[in-house]
Amino acid sequence: MATTEPEPPAAGGETPELSVVIACFNGAETLEETLASLVVQEWDRPWEILFADNGSTDASAALFAASASAHPGVRMRAVDAGAEKGKSHALNLGIRTAAGRALLFCDADDTVAPGWLAAMGAALDRHPFVAARIDLARLSPDWTLTSRGLVQQERLRRLPYPPYALAAGGATLGFRREVFAAVGGFDPAFAVMEDIDFCIRAHLKGYALVFVPEAVYHYRFRGDLAAIRRQAYGYNYYRALLRRRYGAEPLMTFRPWALLAGRALRLTRQQAGMALQPRRPSLGARAALAGDWGRLWGQVRGALAFRVAPPRPQERPRARSGDMALTPPA
Repeated sequence: MATTEPEPPAAGGETPELSVVIACFNGAETLEETLASLVVQEWDRPWEILFADNGSTDASAALFAASASAHPGVRMRAVDAGAEKGKSHALNLGIRTAAGRALLFCDADDTVAPGWLAAMGAALDRHPFVAARIDLARLSPDWTLTSRGLVQQERLRRLPYPPYALAAGGATLGFRREVFAAVGGFDPAFAVMEDIDFCIRAHLKGYALVFVPEAVYHYRFRGDLAAIRRQAYGYNYYRALLRRRYGAEPLMTFRPWALLAGRALRLTRQQAGMALQPRRPSLGARAALAGDWGRLWGQVRGALAFRVAPPRPQERPRARSGDMALTPPA
Protein backbone atom coordinates (compact mmCIF):
# COMPACT_ATOMS: atom_id res chain seq x y z
CA MET A 1 0.00 0.00 0.00
CA ALA A 2 1.09 3.55 -0.66
CA THR A 3 2.03 6.08 2.00
CA THR A 4 -0.66 8.44 3.23
CA GLU A 5 1.36 11.44 2.07
CA PRO A 6 0.51 12.83 -1.38
CA GLU A 7 2.98 11.79 -4.02
CA PRO A 8 4.98 14.41 -5.92
CA PRO A 9 3.82 15.27 -9.44
CA ALA A 10 4.26 12.54 -12.01
CA ALA A 11 7.03 12.67 -14.56
CA GLY A 12 6.51 15.78 -16.64
CA GLY A 13 5.57 17.82 -13.55
CA GLU A 14 1.81 17.61 -14.01
CA THR A 15 -0.22 17.62 -10.81
CA PRO A 16 -3.60 15.88 -11.24
CA GLU A 17 -6.51 18.26 -11.63
CA LEU A 18 -8.95 15.58 -10.45
CA SER A 19 -8.68 12.60 -8.13
CA VAL A 20 -11.26 9.80 -8.22
CA VAL A 21 -11.43 8.25 -4.74
CA ILE A 22 -12.63 4.67 -4.26
CA ALA A 23 -13.30 3.82 -0.60
CA CYS A 24 -13.39 0.03 -0.50
CA PHE A 25 -14.00 -2.75 1.98
CA ASN A 26 -14.14 -6.27 0.53
CA GLY A 27 -15.27 -5.18 -2.91
CA ALA A 28 -13.51 -7.87 -4.93
CA GLU A 29 -16.72 -9.29 -6.39
CA THR A 30 -17.43 -6.13 -8.38
CA LEU A 31 -14.22 -4.04 -8.22
CA GLU A 32 -12.85 -5.18 -11.58
CA GLU A 33 -15.99 -3.91 -13.31
CA THR A 34 -15.68 -0.59 -11.47
CA LEU A 35 -12.05 -0.14 -12.46
CA ALA A 36 -12.72 -1.15 -16.05
CA SER A 37 -15.22 1.71 -16.36
CA LEU A 38 -12.74 4.20 -14.87
CA VAL A 39 -9.52 3.42 -16.74
CA VAL A 40 -11.17 4.09 -20.12
CA GLN A 41 -12.33 7.58 -19.13
CA GLU A 42 -10.90 10.35 -21.27
CA TRP A 43 -10.09 13.91 -20.26
CA ASP A 44 -7.69 16.48 -21.63
CA ARG A 45 -6.09 17.18 -18.24
CA PRO A 46 -4.17 15.02 -15.77
CA TRP A 47 -6.17 12.96 -13.28
CA GLU A 48 -5.73 9.96 -11.00
CA ILE A 49 -7.50 7.10 -9.28
CA LEU A 50 -6.90 6.82 -5.52
CA PHE A 51 -7.88 3.50 -3.90
CA ALA A 52 -8.53 3.78 -0.13
CA ASP A 53 -8.64 0.23 1.23
CA ASN A 54 -10.57 0.12 4.50
CA GLY A 55 -9.02 -3.14 5.73
CA SER A 56 -10.30 -5.52 3.06
CA THR A 57 -9.70 -9.21 3.72
CA ASP A 58 -10.54 -10.35 0.20
CA ALA A 59 -8.65 -9.81 -3.05
CA SER A 60 -9.59 -6.13 -3.45
CA ALA A 61 -6.06 -4.78 -2.99
CA ALA A 62 -4.57 -7.35 -5.34
CA LEU A 63 -7.17 -6.60 -8.00
CA PHE A 64 -6.43 -2.89 -7.82
CA ALA A 65 -2.67 -3.52 -8.04
CA ALA A 66 -3.20 -5.74 -11.08
CA SER A 67 -5.32 -3.09 -12.79
CA ALA A 68 -2.70 -0.43 -12.09
CA SER A 69 0.00 -2.63 -13.62
CA ALA A 70 -2.16 -3.33 -16.66
CA HIS A 71 -2.85 0.38 -17.27
CA PRO A 72 0.44 2.26 -16.90
CA GLY A 73 -1.00 5.23 -18.75
CA VAL A 74 -3.50 5.89 -15.93
CA ARG A 75 -2.18 7.30 -12.68
CA MET A 76 -3.40 4.83 -10.02
CA ARG A 77 -2.39 4.81 -6.37
CA ALA A 78 -3.48 3.01 -3.22
CA VAL A 79 -3.51 4.01 0.43
CA ASP A 80 -4.03 1.80 3.48
CA ALA A 81 -7.15 3.17 5.17
CA GLY A 82 -7.63 0.20 7.49
CA ALA A 83 -6.53 1.79 10.76
CA GLU A 84 -10.14 2.72 11.52
CA LYS A 85 -13.23 0.96 10.25
CA GLY A 86 -15.86 2.89 8.37
CA LYS A 87 -16.40 4.48 5.00
CA SER A 88 -16.05 8.03 6.32
CA HIS A 89 -12.53 7.33 7.56
CA ALA A 90 -11.55 5.78 4.23
CA LEU A 91 -13.02 8.70 2.29
CA ASN A 92 -11.35 11.34 4.44
CA LEU A 93 -7.96 9.65 4.28
CA GLY A 94 -8.31 9.10 0.55
CA ILE A 95 -9.17 12.76 -0.01
CA ARG A 96 -6.24 13.95 2.10
CA THR A 97 -3.88 11.61 0.26
CA ALA A 98 -5.17 12.46 -3.20
CA ALA A 99 -3.25 14.99 -5.25
CA GLY A 100 -6.15 16.45 -7.24
CA ARG A 101 -7.42 19.98 -6.82
CA ALA A 102 -10.93 18.55 -6.99
CA LEU A 103 -12.40 15.21 -5.94
CA LEU A 104 -14.73 12.67 -7.53
CA PHE A 105 -15.88 9.34 -6.13
CA CYS A 106 -16.92 5.88 -7.23
CA ASP A 107 -18.06 3.01 -5.04
CA ALA A 108 -16.48 -0.39 -5.58
CA ASP A 109 -19.77 -1.96 -6.67
CA ASP A 110 -20.79 0.71 -9.19
CA THR A 111 -19.54 1.91 -12.58
CA VAL A 112 -19.49 5.15 -14.57
CA ALA A 113 -20.54 5.79 -18.15
CA PRO A 114 -18.20 7.02 -20.88
CA GLY A 115 -17.83 10.79 -20.62
CA TRP A 116 -18.53 10.89 -16.88
CA LEU A 117 -15.07 12.22 -15.99
CA ALA A 118 -15.05 14.93 -18.65
CA ALA A 119 -18.58 16.08 -17.77
CA MET A 120 -17.82 16.27 -14.05
CA GLY A 121 -14.50 18.00 -14.71
CA ALA A 122 -16.21 20.62 -16.88
CA ALA A 123 -18.89 21.17 -14.22
CA LEU A 124 -16.26 21.64 -11.51
CA ASP A 125 -14.62 24.34 -13.61
CA ARG A 126 -17.82 26.36 -13.13
CA HIS A 127 -19.18 25.17 -9.79
CA PRO A 128 -17.48 24.04 -6.57
CA PHE A 129 -20.06 21.38 -5.65
CA VAL A 130 -21.77 19.09 -8.19
CA ALA A 131 -23.52 15.73 -8.52
CA ALA A 132 -23.91 13.25 -11.38
CA ARG A 133 -27.08 11.66 -12.71
CA ILE A 134 -27.87 8.13 -11.52
CA ASP A 135 -28.72 5.33 -13.95
CA LEU A 136 -30.26 2.19 -12.46
CA ALA A 137 -30.98 0.14 -15.56
CA ARG A 138 -27.46 -1.07 -16.28
CA LEU A 139 -26.59 -2.75 -12.96
CA SER A 140 -29.87 -3.21 -11.08
CA PRO A 141 -32.47 -5.87 -11.98
CA ASP A 142 -35.95 -4.46 -12.57
CA TRP A 143 -37.41 -6.19 -9.52
CA THR A 144 -35.06 -4.28 -7.17
CA LEU A 145 -36.49 -0.92 -8.25
CA THR A 146 -39.71 -1.58 -6.35
CA SER A 147 -37.83 -1.60 -3.05
CA ARG A 148 -36.19 1.80 -3.52
CA GLY A 149 -37.83 3.61 -6.42
CA LEU A 150 -36.12 5.91 -8.88
CA VAL A 151 -33.63 8.37 -7.47
CA GLN A 152 -31.55 11.25 -8.85
CA GLN A 153 -32.46 10.59 -12.47
CA GLU A 154 -34.06 13.88 -13.46
CA ARG A 155 -33.11 16.23 -10.64
CA LEU A 156 -31.62 16.35 -7.18
CA ARG A 157 -33.88 15.74 -4.22
CA ARG A 158 -34.53 18.28 -1.51
CA LEU A 159 -34.60 16.91 2.01
CA PRO A 160 -38.06 17.14 3.61
CA TYR A 161 -36.68 18.35 6.95
CA PRO A 162 -34.58 21.35 8.04
CA PRO A 163 -32.52 22.84 6.55
CA TYR A 164 -34.22 21.50 3.38
CA ALA A 165 -30.92 21.12 1.56
CA LEU A 166 -30.41 19.60 -1.85
CA ALA A 167 -28.71 16.23 -1.44
CA ALA A 168 -27.15 13.51 -3.58
CA GLY A 169 -25.64 10.07 -3.16
CA GLY A 170 -22.04 10.38 -2.01
CA ALA A 171 -20.42 8.48 -4.87
CA THR A 172 -22.13 10.82 -7.34
CA LEU A 173 -20.64 13.91 -5.73
CA GLY A 174 -17.78 16.04 -6.96
CA PHE A 175 -16.29 19.00 -5.15
CA ARG A 176 -13.28 21.26 -5.00
CA ARG A 177 -10.92 20.99 -2.06
CA GLU A 178 -12.22 24.26 -0.68
CA VAL A 179 -15.58 22.56 -0.02
CA PHE A 180 -13.93 19.68 1.85
CA ALA A 181 -11.90 22.16 3.93
CA ALA A 182 -14.93 24.30 4.74
CA VAL A 183 -17.21 21.39 5.62
CA GLY A 184 -14.59 19.43 7.54
CA GLY A 185 -14.85 16.05 5.84
CA PHE A 186 -17.23 13.13 6.21
CA ASP A 187 -18.43 12.47 9.77
CA PRO A 188 -17.49 8.98 11.08
CA ALA A 189 -20.46 9.11 13.46
CA PHE A 190 -22.50 7.96 10.45
CA ALA A 191 -22.05 4.34 9.38
CA VAL A 192 -24.23 5.32 6.40
CA MET A 193 -25.84 8.64 5.38
CA GLU A 194 -22.47 10.38 5.77
CA ASP A 195 -23.03 11.75 2.26
CA ILE A 196 -26.34 13.41 3.18
CA ASP A 197 -24.78 14.91 6.29
CA PHE A 198 -21.95 16.28 4.12
CA CYS A 199 -24.47 17.82 1.71
CA ILE A 200 -26.33 19.49 4.58
CA ARG A 201 -23.16 20.96 6.06
CA ALA A 202 -22.03 22.17 2.63
CA HIS A 203 -25.46 23.80 2.19
CA LEU A 204 -25.09 25.54 5.55
CA LYS A 205 -21.69 26.83 4.42
CA GLY A 206 -23.31 28.39 1.37
CA TYR A 207 -22.34 25.88 -1.33
CA ALA A 208 -25.10 25.20 -3.87
CA LEU A 209 -25.21 21.63 -5.14
CA VAL A 210 -25.56 21.55 -8.94
CA PHE A 211 -26.93 18.62 -10.95
CA VAL A 212 -24.86 17.41 -13.93
CA PRO A 213 -27.16 15.21 -16.05
CA GLU A 214 -24.46 14.61 -18.69
CA ALA A 215 -22.33 12.74 -16.12
CA VAL A 216 -23.92 9.32 -15.73
CA TYR A 217 -23.21 7.12 -12.72
CA HIS A 218 -24.39 3.49 -12.85
CA TYR A 219 -25.67 2.56 -9.39
CA ARG A 220 -26.19 -1.02 -8.21
CA PHE A 221 -29.07 -1.80 -5.88
CA ARG A 222 -28.77 -4.64 -3.38
CA GLY A 223 -29.64 -7.96 -4.99
CA ASP A 224 -31.14 -10.07 -2.18
CA LEU A 225 -33.98 -9.53 0.26
CA ALA A 226 -31.90 -9.63 3.45
CA ALA A 227 -29.48 -7.02 2.08
CA ILE A 228 -32.38 -4.79 0.98
CA ARG A 229 -33.87 -4.97 4.47
CA ARG A 230 -30.51 -4.26 6.17
CA GLN A 231 -29.78 -1.30 3.92
CA ALA A 232 -33.24 0.22 4.45
CA TYR A 233 -32.81 -0.25 8.20
CA GLY A 234 -29.41 1.45 8.25
CA TYR A 235 -30.50 4.41 6.16
CA ASN A 236 -33.51 5.11 8.34
CA TYR A 237 -31.66 4.54 11.60
CA TYR A 238 -29.11 7.22 10.68
CA ARG A 239 -31.75 9.54 9.25
CA ALA A 240 -32.82 9.90 12.88
CA LEU A 241 -29.35 11.24 13.69
CA LEU A 242 -29.68 13.72 10.82
CA ARG A 243 -33.00 14.91 12.17
CA ARG A 244 -31.53 15.14 15.67
CA ARG A 245 -28.78 17.41 14.42
CA TYR A 246 -30.73 19.57 12.02
CA GLY A 247 -34.24 19.80 13.40
CA ALA A 248 -36.72 17.19 14.64
CA GLU A 249 -39.76 16.82 16.85
CA PRO A 250 -39.19 15.65 20.45
CA LEU A 251 -39.17 11.90 21.07
CA MET A 252 -42.56 11.77 22.79
CA THR A 253 -44.51 13.71 20.15
CA PHE A 254 -47.69 11.61 19.83
CA ARG A 255 -48.75 12.04 16.21
CA PRO A 256 -45.60 10.60 14.48
CA TRP A 257 -45.72 7.49 16.69
CA ALA A 258 -49.42 6.99 15.95
CA LEU A 259 -48.76 7.23 12.21
CA LEU A 260 -45.88 4.77 12.50
CA ALA A 261 -48.04 2.31 14.43
CA GLY A 262 -50.64 2.51 11.68
CA ARG A 263 -47.96 1.80 9.10
CA ALA A 264 -46.78 -1.23 11.07
CA LEU A 265 -50.34 -2.56 11.17
CA ARG A 266 -50.73 -2.11 7.41
CA LEU A 267 -47.44 -3.91 6.75
CA THR A 268 -48.51 -6.79 9.02
CA ARG A 269 -51.77 -7.12 7.10
CA GLN A 270 -49.93 -6.91 3.79
CA GLN A 271 -47.49 -9.63 4.83
CA ALA A 272 -50.34 -11.87 6.02
CA GLY A 273 -52.18 -11.31 2.76
CA MET A 274 -49.12 -12.24 0.72
CA ALA A 275 -48.67 -15.42 2.78
CA LEU A 276 -52.25 -16.46 1.99
CA GLN A 277 -51.97 -15.96 -1.75
CA PRO A 278 -52.21 -19.20 -3.77
CA ARG A 279 -49.14 -18.20 -5.75
CA ARG A 280 -45.92 -16.97 -4.27
CA PRO A 281 -45.70 -13.17 -4.59
CA SER A 282 -43.26 -11.76 -7.13
CA LEU A 283 -39.69 -11.06 -6.13
CA GLY A 284 -40.37 -7.36 -6.61
CA ALA A 285 -43.32 -7.46 -4.19
CA ARG A 286 -41.25 -9.30 -1.60
CA ALA A 287 -38.38 -6.82 -2.07
CA ALA A 288 -40.75 -3.90 -1.53
CA LEU A 289 -42.06 -5.47 1.67
CA ALA A 290 -38.54 -6.21 2.92
CA GLY A 291 -37.56 -2.60 2.30
CA ASP A 292 -40.68 -1.31 4.05
CA TRP A 293 -40.01 -3.42 7.16
CA GLY A 294 -36.37 -2.32 7.19
CA ARG A 295 -37.41 1.31 6.97
CA LEU A 296 -39.96 0.96 9.75
CA TRP A 297 -37.61 -0.75 12.22
CA GLY A 298 -34.81 1.66 11.34
CA GLN A 299 -37.13 4.56 12.12
CA VAL A 300 -38.21 3.02 15.43
CA ARG A 301 -34.75 2.18 16.69
CA GLY A 302 -33.20 5.36 15.33
CA ALA A 303 -35.84 7.46 17.05
CA LEU A 304 -35.18 5.73 20.37
CA ALA A 305 -31.39 5.85 20.00
CA PHE A 306 -31.22 9.55 19.11
CA ARG A 307 -34.23 10.71 21.16
CA VAL A 308 -36.31 12.13 18.32
CA ALA A 309 -39.79 11.39 17.04
CA PRO A 310 -40.01 9.18 13.95
CA PRO A 311 -40.53 11.05 10.69
CA ARG A 312 -44.01 11.98 9.57
CA PRO A 313 -45.02 10.75 6.11
CA GLN A 314 -43.86 13.33 3.61
CA GLU A 315 -44.88 14.12 0.10
CA ARG A 316 -41.99 14.15 -2.32
CA PRO A 317 -40.46 17.66 -2.09
CA ARG A 318 -41.35 19.76 -5.09
CA ALA A 319 -38.60 21.14 -7.29
CA ARG A 320 -37.58 24.66 -6.40
CA SER A 321 -35.60 27.27 -8.25
CA GLY A 322 -32.49 26.02 -6.47
CA ASP A 323 -32.91 22.48 -7.81
CA MET A 324 -30.48 23.17 -10.61
CA ALA A 325 -29.59 21.08 -13.60
CA LEU A 326 -26.43 22.14 -15.36
CA THR A 327 -26.81 22.19 -19.13
CA PRO A 328 -23.77 22.45 -21.38
CA PRO A 329 -23.20 25.70 -23.25
CA ALA A 330 -24.37 25.74 -26.85
